[in-house]
Amino acid sequence: MPKPLSVARKKLTMKAPKISSYLKSSMLLVAIGYILAGCDELIRFTQERYECDHNLDGLVEIELREFKQGSQATLKFYDETIKMPIVESNDDRFTLNGPGLIVRIDRGSGTIRLTRGSRYHNVKCKKSKFRM
Repeated sequence: MPKPLSVARKKLTMKAPKISSYLKSSMLLVAIGYILAGCDELIRFTQERYECDHNLDGLVEIELREFKQGSQATLKFYDETIKMPIVESNDDRFTLNGPGLIVRIDRGSGTIRLTRGSRYHNVKCKKSKFRM
């Protein structure tokens, strides 16, 4: 014997709210995911590293963990590692200044200009960026 029409409608209406609630909760999770993915305040730190090819000055790599003026950058040469303060920082370049050495970093191309006195060398380096 066929079921009455009212019983069939009740079963359909019972399933519809469950599907609707699953859809709403999944949409909410997706929206929260997009908001968190675009939030820069949740990043603990950012690091830029410039790894250089063989050059006359012996520069191996430059590592920057903070990008504000006054922050320290680490420069590794073949024979020593030194820290230099950042004296200029913007989206295009960094300028580091130490005793007898000025380092200008082009953030777009990865080219580094090392100036010692009146002599300078351009060094081509490979930029890598790490965020956590």
